Amino acid sequence: MRLVYYGTPSIAVPPLLRLIQDGQKPLLVVTRRDRPKGRGLKSGPSPVRVAAEAGGIPVVTPARAGAPEEIERLRRLEPDLLVLVAYGAILSPELLSVPKLGAINVHFSLLPRYRGASPVQAAILAGETETGVTTMWMTEGLDEGPTFLREPTPIGPSENAGSLSDRLAEIGAHCLSETLDRIRRGEIQRHPQDAAGATYAPKLTSEDARLDLGGDAAAFVRRVRAFAPEPGAYVELDRERLQVLEATPGEPDAAGPSVLGTVRALDRARGLQVELSRGTVWLKTVKPSGRRAMSALDYANGARLVPGARLPLREPSA
Repeated sequence: MRLVYYGTPSIAVPPLLRLIQDGQKPLLVVTRRDRPKGRGLKSGPSPVRVAAEAGGIPVVTPARAGAPEEIERLRRLEPDLLVLVAYGAILSPELLSVPKLGAINVHFSLLPRYRGASPVQAAILAGETETGVTTMWMTEGLDEGPTFLREPTPIGPSENAGSLSDRLAEIGAHCLSETLDRIRRGEIQRHPQDAAGATYAPKLTSEDARLDLGGDAAAFVRRVRAFAPEPGAYVELDRERLQVLEATPGEPDAAGPSVLGTVRALDRARGLQVELSRGTVWLKTVKPSGRRAMSALDYANGARLVPGARLPLREPSA
């Protein structure tokens, strides 16, 4: 089949590589424009662009995929199918009307749950024990089209968004390969989604990554996992943001009312134990602003935090 591939981040690389492996090298790869990366904020290509160019596939980075000149470029290629994997922008109805068979989206949840931009993080934040990958026929609505295949997978109790995304990318590669194989054999499936079971996972903001010591340990740890390893959930301290990259629930608080942020204990294996409103949490790996990731114990020693001391939490603005 004549394919055009739309994708941008690293989670979209394994499906692209699988297409190449299957002898289904796309005619063209469309990805988002180079963006600043790293501490120096130097402009760099997307992971999909790097993979496509290494595979000898032509790449374009339009400012807007639905611009008239981009639609005309697509028409000249006469594709049978568009394949979209975490491209980062919605395709216009006019663009979707170009391919002969339509457009397939590889979505990293079990639709209709977690439509939208952040399904991996949303599943972890909600405490789900299962997620998966769905291939879906694209329509004008956001992730509302009929589904083709669904492949579930469990979420490990300590799995973070990074490790889960890596697994889902490989599952997505297999799911896409199977979907295209069935389409080639004429086994086209279109299963309507149950709108009553739909949930939405919007694009996440910096505020979503802020850790609340006023809750319980389970919610705290889920937020840490949902934002690890990048961009990292954080505790707002007086002079910096302390990213928490790894944490585990502590013992239930049996010592009476808590003083938020109080250091309960230090342990070489478990890290730094901090009081929450309900219970405690062990911070295991942290990253202070402008510094490397380190064990929470090393951070505590450097900050001279001892049992009974309190994290220098930023006080809410009046």
